[in-house]
Amino acid sequence: MVNVSVRTARPGDAEAILAVKQAAIAELSASAYTRQQIEAWTPDDDALTEYRNATETDGFQILVACDDEQVVGYGVLNAESDRIEALFVHPHRARSGIGTRLLGQLESSALLIGCRALTVVSSRNATEFYELHGYTRVETRSREIDGIELEFIVLSKQLTS
Repeated sequence: MVNVSVRTARPGDAEAILAVKQAAIAELSASAYTRQQIEAWTPDDDALTEYRNATETDGFQILVACDDEQVVGYGVLNAESDRIEALFVHPHRARSGIGTRLLGQLESSALLIGCRALTVVSSRNATEFYELHGYTRVETRSREIDGIELEFIVLSKQLTS
């Protein structure tokens, strides 16, 4: 893995976080979803305020992976719900260990605040990543976005210290 730093996201990272998610969905999901599904799922730039607000709330722990100062991945932990809300890596940096590093830090944070298990609602193309890290399939769940049906996989993992 190329050396990256991981830190807590700041409000100024919102645009880069959104760009990572947009690129990851557009480029890494083509094998699992149709073009129409990808377009419905990909957030548009109007979501920027929502992303900025998320970095300012205590309800989520948002970590960003940076190469120098460029955000190349991010992960979101919702500790109140014992859930990983998101984990995306820019497609040009995919499969380089960045996702594994972010996931490990989110799991460690969850343990420190008392979570004993985590769930994640994964895209079909990312399910194998979570399974390789000890998550097991719980169920398949459908979600409608802009009138388009998408299938996601719910996985869970018991955390141990």
